Amino acid sequence: MKRIMTILAALACLCACKKHEHPHWLHDTWSGTYDIILTNNDTGESEAHVAAITLTFSDDRSECVVEKGIQGLMAVTRKTYKIYMNENVFILNEGIYDSRILYSGELTGEGRLTLTWYTGAEVFSAELVAQNRTR
Repeated sequence: MKRIMTILAALACLCACKKHEHPHWLHDTWSGTYDIILTNNDTGESEAHVAAITLTFSDDRSECVVEKGIQGLMAVTRKTYKIYMNENVFILNEGIYDSRILYSGELTGEGRLTLTWYTGAEVFSAELVAQNRTR
């Protein structure tokens, strides 16, 4: 009986170690901030603001909801994209027939990734941090 318990304990330890081998895609939510310049509609002047971005992955990692907003303002955009990923990189676009890369992310460390996207002619980049525990 002791031998069986020892083997079961060893298996449990090995399974736990394997689970943490690549835990980065097990995080559901990632968020970060980036700097943005906006034009004031009343004055016409350019103003620096801080924008926030959040990625929320679906359970099966086939979709990702991207939410963006300007800190201090009451507007948020929210859109769902399809995901294509491998071990360290993912790409978001609008679907199976869409070859555009709308967002691309690359893991830079444990619980951190760099997200890059295009808005018109501008390229934006933000460091995102995992916001919740892995499954």
